[in-house]
Amino acid sequence: MKFLKSPILSFNSLNLLLVGSAFLGVSFSYGNFYLYHFFMLLSSTFWIYSFKQNDFLINLDILKIKYVPTLLIVFFWYVLSTSWTLRVDLGIKYVFYVFCGLFVTLSIIFFSKTIENFNKITYLLGTLICFEITIALLESFSSFRMPISSYSSFASIFAKDQVNFSDFGSILAYSNFQPPTGFRWNTNDLAICMVISLPFFLCSKRFAIQLLGIISISTIIIMTSSRAVFLALILVYSLYLIFIKKRLGTLIFIWFVSALFIYGIFQFKDSENPRINELANSAQALTLYLSGQIDVGGSLEWRRELVENGLKAFYDSNFIGLGAGGSVANQELIGAVAQRFTSMHNFWIELLVEGGIIIAILILFFLVGLLYDLFLISLSSENPLLKYYSQSLFLSLSAFIPAAIAASSTIYFFPMWILFGSSISVIFLSKSNIRYETLDSPNDEE
Repeated sequence: MKFLKSPILSFNSLNLLLVGSAFLGVSFSYGNFYLYHFFMLLSSTFWIYSFKQNDFLINLDILKIKYVPTLLIVFFWYVLSTSWTLRVDLGIKYVFYVFCGLFVTLSIIFFSKTIENFNKITYLLGTLICFEITIALLESFSSFRMPISSYSSFASIFAKDQVNFSDFGSILAYSNFQPPTGFRWNTNDLAICMVISLPFFLCSKRFAIQLLGIISISTIIIMTSSRAVFLALILVYSLYLIFIKKRLGTLIFIWFVSALFIYGIFQFKDSENPRINELANSAQALTLYLSGQIDVGGSLEWRRELVENGLKAFYDSNFIGLGAGGSVANQELIGAVAQRFTSMHNFWIELLVEGGIIIAILILFFLVGLLYDLFLISLSSENPLLKYYSQSLFLSLSAFIPAAIAASSTIYFFPMWILFGSSISVIFLSKSNIRYETLDSPNDEE
């Protein structure tokens, strides 16, 4: 096991590789085996070896970190729930998803001993986000595709099946245009990743980074035609002007001008000028789509049916929940909605249906607590880096809450777990005179 002491595979290096591979997710995989799984196995081997070298003593100091116990309780509840879930195989699969996500979250917390170490994570993630933005823009405006993409002709080489997104009710799917997928395989997942990345550009002090981030990410989100994420995008800009820039008057002015502009466009929907007529009717169609009055491909209808089926089963379970993987198992028993959908397609309802009322309440307090602490840090921190991180993470987490509805599920969406780990780390760093000595990891090397 001498390789574990190699500078190339030090604790820090291995954690960075783990976090980076988690962000890349499905884009570097074969079948169901991701590059992340390889580094997770390697990290597990590292910890088992370190545990042996430490005379089998367990350091439980991480349990003292705020919010970590909540995540562990959620994990063990899902493990316990496999004893009553409708299908044990789906339950074990779901528990594995939670374990993978929790592993990367805890790895970020362990790694973030100092603000310098946390900077290394954000620099790595920032670099990968820039790569993904570039790829997504290329996919939006050219025929370029990631080899592992739902539209790629090479998908079968990686043991994956191409997906026809016209089945999912996307507006853009009814044209010859195929929306971008980036590292995510799925357009909605890409959109969610983009909207939670946006605040890190938005809160930057560098105008060029702000401008490029705003234009690029907003364009990509529009190209994905994800309704929930587009609304989350508006929320990010609104919260930024209200809480970060404290420009409520500016926000009201923007909304007023936008409302006048939209109203003005609608007045020309019967114009004899074909260009003006097309613009007016396109704007009207987009407004109706975002408000839910136009349901392209029956998206809202089948999502509503999935939720209703799940909630009925939740009530029948006496609010305990169906257990890990239970929502999918329940829908399979009833029959797939629209002959193809069994996943809940609403992550927050999924938590309620599978985890029950206990998990739903725990996650609610977890999210509200994170938001509250990050907001306070953004107001009070004298450290410019912590202030920047807390502002960005506050906006990211705020955006994630409505945006998560767009995905079929985010339980295996690694950017969410990275967001949780980063948020907890910043909160901990802000409340410590931080050298994080209490969580020194065995064989830690630079």
